[in-house]
Amino acid sequence: MEYDEVLEWLYQQLPMFQRTGPVRYRIDLAKTHGLCAALGHPEKGLKVIHIAGTNGKGSVSHAVAATLTRRGLKVGLYTSPHLSDPRERIRIDGVLISKQEFTAFVEDHRSIWDAHQPSFFELMFTMSLCHFSSKGADVVVLETGMGGRLDSTNIFPAPLVTAITSIGLDHQQFLGPDVRSIAGEKAGILKEGVPCVVGVLPPEARSVVLERSMRLGVEVYDGLPGTAPMDGPEWLQRNTAVARRILSLLGSQDSDEEVLVGGPSAWGLRGRWHRWNEDVILDCAHNVEGLTATGKALAAIKRPLRIVFATVADKDVSEALRCLPEAKQHYWSAADIPRAMGAAELQRKADSAGRTGDVYSSVGAALLQAMKDRRADELVAVIGSVFTVGEALSALESDAGGPQGH
Repeated sequence: MEYDEVLEWLYQQLPMFQRTGPVRYRIDLAKTHGLCAALGHPEKGLKVIHIAGTNGKGSVSHAVAATLTRRGLKVGLYTSPHLSDPRERIRIDGVLISKQEFTAFVEDHRSIWDAHQPSFFELMFTMSLCHFSSKGADVVVLETGMGGRLDSTNIFPAPLVTAITSIGLDHQQFLGPDVRSIAGEKAGILKEGVPCVVGVLPPEARSVVLERSMRLGVEVYDGLPGTAPMDGPEWLQRNTAVARRILSLLGSQDSDEEVLVGGPSAWGLRGRWHRWNEDVILDCAHNVEGLTATGKALAAIKRPLRIVFATVADKDVSEALRCLPEAKQHYWSAADIPRAMGAAELQRKADSAGRTGDVYSSVGAALLQAMKDRRADELVAVIGSVFTVGEALSALESDAGGPQGH
């Protein structure tokens, strides 16, 4: 099969939480262990850095991976979810797994998929392990999926270092009803004697992490602030501090800071405080903590805003809308996934919250109209789910003839 045919088969056959929602989520490590055994244990011998958190784990993972690559190491990076192409989840030194390698892996192991019935996440994760192992990665940076304790990535008994970037209320139906419960799930990645770096955590979450760390003999380190300020949401400075501390535990080098202060563009991180150009910015903040930080940063720019927004049906839209800064105009749409909230429903909820705007048939259409409507010093901001930002980037790249900017 061709790559596009393989993707279609995967989407049809394998449950994928990001596209279809909670009904597709699996909390169980048994399947991952079984897949690894069937694939010849590709996890054996890999040296990993394991990163969890409600927000920030993706940016920290990218920052650490990019910096280690600058040091001259061959660095595997596994992240989720993807913006537009599943291959974004699997990279070595910033380079995506090739379409040929992706296709061959899925086809060559069809009997394993038939026997084990993995989720999309489980298949992608084990594919990454095989890829990193076959390419001889010196170190692998792993971003957890939703949780930690029972996340598929949590199969390594002795990582080099672990990290918990933040704890907030998100995915309570799986991780628990309150901050302490969620912290307990995230802290499940701590391993005996392995140092752990923590970001700025709520006191009740920090106490849970510290309690577990004492039982396991884990040294806990706070982020290591830099000396130069960084433009953007407050999470950018905090996450850079976490990445800096992780790197210091692996032995700091003079070249590290140049990469770290370069921010998302230097890390190869797309969709998070992503400046397409001077007049368009994209950020896939999707929960209260992330939306609040992004909203404050956008307001601080002090430019009139046109906001393109779309979300998923299982989020508290009223709360999300309250986190957004004031805007001259809103453009409501829906990402092309089953889990998306319909644009008309979003508009109704927004009207009730005093947010006026028009409905568009797609994220791309909404964005292009916002760019057409933009005047003078106005800024167009695309905010919402990962798939919202992914579709917006695809529309921008199609309009411009390829990727650009950050």
